Amino acid sequence: MIIIERQINATGGTVSQFKVRNASTGEIVSRKKEDVVAITDHMAIQVDNPINILSQDAAREFLASTSPDKMYHFFLKGTQLFQLREDLEVVRQAITRSEASISRKKEVLPEMKAEKKRWEDHYQDMSQARDISTRMEQLSCQMAWAMVKEAESEVHTIDEGIDVFQKKMSKIDQKVDAEKEAIDAINQEAEELNDQAQGQLAQLEPLKDERRGPMEQLESTKATLRSFKQTENEINAEARNTRERIESLKRDITVERDRLVDKDSAGRERLRETIQDLEAEVTDQEAEISNLQEQQKTLEDRSLELRDSEKQLKQDVEKGRRQVERVKTGLQELTQQTSDQMSAFGRGVKDALMTIKKTQWSGMEPIGPIGKFIKLRDPKWSQVIETILNKPLNSFLVETHADRTKLDAIFRHCGCQSQIVVCKTELFDYSQGEPDKDYLTVLRALHISNEIVKRQLINLNRIEQIILVEQRSVGDKIMSSNNGGFPQNVSACYSVDGYSLGARGGGLSTQAIFLVRPSSRLGEDISQAIAREKQQLIEQNQKLKEAQKALNSMTQEVEALLGEHKRSGIAERKCRERINKANSEIQQARERLQSDEPAKIAALESELDSFSEQLESIQTQFRDHNAQQQAKESELRQIESDIALVDQKMAAIRDRADKVRRAADNKTSQCQTHSTNIDYWNTKRSTLEEKMSALQAKKMDAEARVSEVESEARVICEERVEVEHSPRKLDHLISKCKAQLEEIERSSNMSLAEVAEKAQKYINVYVTAKEELQSVIALVSALKTAHQQRLNKWTQFRDSMTVRTKLHFIKNLLQRGYTGKLEFDHTQCTLIPKVKTDQDVVSESVGRNPTDSQADKGSAYQRKDTRSLSGGEKSFTTICLLLSLWETMNCPVRALDEFDVFMDAANRKIAMSMMVASARTQRDTQFILITPQDMSVKPDADITILRLQPPRRSAAAA
Repeated sequence: MIIIERQINATGGTVSQFKVRNASTGEIVSRKKEDVVAITDHMAIQVDNPINILSQDAAREFLASTSPDKMYHFFLKGTQLFQLREDLEVVRQAITRSEASISRKKEVLPEMKAEKKRWEDHYQDMSQARDISTRMEQLSCQMAWAMVKEAESEVHTIDEGIDVFQKKMSKIDQKVDAEKEAIDAINQEAEELNDQAQGQLAQLEPLKDERRGPMEQLESTKATLRSFKQTENEINAEARNTRERIESLKRDITVERDRLVDKDSAGRERLRETIQDLEAEVTDQEAEISNLQEQQKTLEDRSLELRDSEKQLKQDVEKGRRQVERVKTGLQELTQQTSDQMSAFGRGVKDALMTIKKTQWSGMEPIGPIGKFIKLRDPKWSQVIETILNKPLNSFLVETHADRTKLDAIFRHCGCQSQIVVCKTELFDYSQGEPDKDYLTVLRALHISNEIVKRQLINLNRIEQIILVEQRSVGDKIMSSNNGGFPQNVSACYSVDGYSLGARGGGLSTQAIFLVRPSSRLGEDISQAIAREKQQLIEQNQKLKEAQKALNSMTQEVEALLGEHKRSGIAERKCRERINKANSEIQQARERLQSDEPAKIAALESELDSFSEQLESIQTQFRDHNAQQQAKESELRQIESDIALVDQKMAAIRDRADKVRRAADNKTSQCQTHSTNIDYWNTKRSTLEEKMSALQAKKMDAEARVSEVESEARVICEERVEVEHSPRKLDHLISKCKAQLEEIERSSNMSLAEVAEKAQKYINVYVTAKEELQSVIALVSALKTAHQQRLNKWTQFRDSMTVRTKLHFIKNLLQRGYTGKLEFDHTQCTLIPKVKTDQDVVSESVGRNPTDSQADKGSAYQRKDTRSLSGGEKSFTTICLLLSLWETMNCPVRALDEFDVFMDAANRKIAMSMMVASARTQRDTQFILITPQDMSVKPDADITILRLQPPRRSAAAA
């Protein structure tokens, strides 16, 4: 046990004495305050903590305090957080002062460095002064021979220029030879194409022989039809004469009968009337038959016309269906390209591009597809230019044949069918091969982002010499403007609606080209292309519907004509049946009359019968002749159909032959292009020869200059030295050496040793300052890190102690049936206790309506502020807060002086019970309670009550 005594002077002086005794021996161990502080720190006894050891004044101030900021201040001091915060603030201020000091030192350090550098340079100047003269002599020698070297370099540069021109000329010769070889190859291909065209045309001979037989049959059939027409005219004339004779005989018979009318009986008269009626009926029926035959002829002719029209309409419908399917296919491809733009260049291109990026190449990385680098300047030329550059748009460019083999393997693996072109990356000048600026060429209509792609399209497709026009008439004029031939540097012309204009041999030539389906290969907006294709699909569907409607109408009309023709035939048969029946009745009536009629009338009637039979024979002959004529006409249509089939085959062969001829013409055009290239390269070679001649003359002058300069150099320095710098640099170095020597001569007031000592001094000062600065910077950085860590820990301690204090406060209030809480505001540094006494709880429970909502109950629950409490309630609340703070501090010794002076008996009893209960739960903590009141606590074994004697008053005091 340790006993500590402190002596306090009665005069109230500030000087006091401490005695530290051994409790068992009573020996004084120490009289120093530092030892007392060390003992209290070791035992965790917070003597200076106003909450831990509450003196009478401190207890009064704590118990009477109602200000939230003072309460918070007591909380911080009681939990020692205040002292920790003050310590951290001292550290922060020290860091700020250190950083300010570092800034000042950093400002001074450059000046120290500059001073050090100045003395180092001065020392170097002094130490090198003796070497400068030697250095100047060496530089003068180098200067002389540098002039020689410069002159020789000029000669070497001229030689290199000559070599470059010779290499270019050699390349030009190679290109001219290549162009000539290309011309020979193209001529051979053109001859093969012409032979192929002749072979195609040779296939026409068997077809001509095959056509000759049907043509002879056609002429024979037409001759037969002409004879049928002549025979028909003869039959019609004979029938007309026979009818006229029959009419004459009838008139004669009528005259004779009229003469004998008075002699005839009534029965004979009726027979004659019957015969007349029957003959009139026969005449009407024959006229009806004639009308029906004319109608049938008209229907047959109309039927033939309609069948031809129906055939044409069927072809139009089939063509419309193919066009609709073509547009649908194009629309599907465009729709697919919205998600995969590379699909426009063929299948497998996207996978091939991904593989290309991962592959190592001996030359440049393959460029392609070419169309990816091309954009249209005007969308209206999209389909024409895409047709002209169709397959090359999908092609890839490589630099070496090894890369071509490697890329071909990639294409086979990915299923890509794009063409591979081995090219050179030379960016030649193509401006000489372009036509007049007034012409719109394919090159000028495109924006090509890759110059290598542009040169290859110029080489392969001559896009700089293909012109575009909006109107065909304008193209025809342009293509014949050069004395009937093409303009200069123009190889082809195309119109916006898809026609190739002009002929290489002169004259007008207009040929339709097969336009490819539109795509996004030339950078056209896919949405616009899809909209255009959809509109075209609507138009094609509308045309198809109209053609189908016309075909249906034509088919219905043909069926109606066939039905009408059939009904006309049936009516003709019925008329003939009625004629046969009427003739039989006439014959019977005439036989009855012949017995009574005079001989003249009988003879006339006999002749009439003969002519009637002859007319019937003529009509029968006419019908047979008409049937034969229809058979011949049907045979004629069959022959014409066979001839048309052969003509189609011949037309197809001629088309193929024309296509081959056009290919041959294209080859011829390519020959012209190669010839133009040969002229261009020859012109360029002549220009190079002129430049090379000028260089050779310049070389002779340069060699003479070398000899002259070398002679001058040997005067300065006999032996040739190695030149390290250019003449300009050497001149600058010589001038610098001279300036250094002059400066050293002016500033040579100190010896070399004195300068070295001065320089070393400034070096040491600078190095020391720099090391100290770095050390302080490292220390401040570590201090800032430690300060931030401790500040974070301090915040954690504060939050933890806040929670513990709140919980213990609520627990202590419940000892008397109170409820409440502690409201901490660490930002505003306030602490507000809120308490609800037991009377408030009872009155609230009595006054609350059970039917009130939960929200109403919550709003009715209002805790009181400590300022509204009575003195005893306030003291009890303060005791609860004090006990909560003690629980949070966990100090082994706790003292409280006159804590119950404002409490009533009930609160004092509960407060004492609470403190005793709290003390009993903490066996390792000693509680010292000082009160002027009577103790109402039962003294147990663990409670010691010390009662002091009343103070003795001195007589003077009394």
